[in-house]
Amino acid sequence: MKKYMLMVALILVSANAIAERIVAGTNEMSKASGESRSEACKTAKEDALIKRTYDEQLAKYSPCECKQNEKGSWACTVDATLEKTR
Repeated sequence: MKKYMLMVALILVSANAIAERIVAGTNEMSKASGESRSEACKTAKEDALIKRTYDEQLAKYSPCECKQNEKGSWACTVDATLEKTR
């Protein structure tokens, strides 16, 4: 019986470890012109969080990747790793 309970526990733990997904966020839809690099990165992170489902939480962000265009506006993207809540 103990072996069976241990096996079930290991299956549940491994299923939770696999239950991660990565979503990308950008600040492209933001209408704020002239925002700073940090504001553009913050907007990209907020965009990624919008893509969470009700049973997911943020595990971590990747570093923001930002580029400045000719007009001086920043375009940022960031990946967010989401995991299932327990």
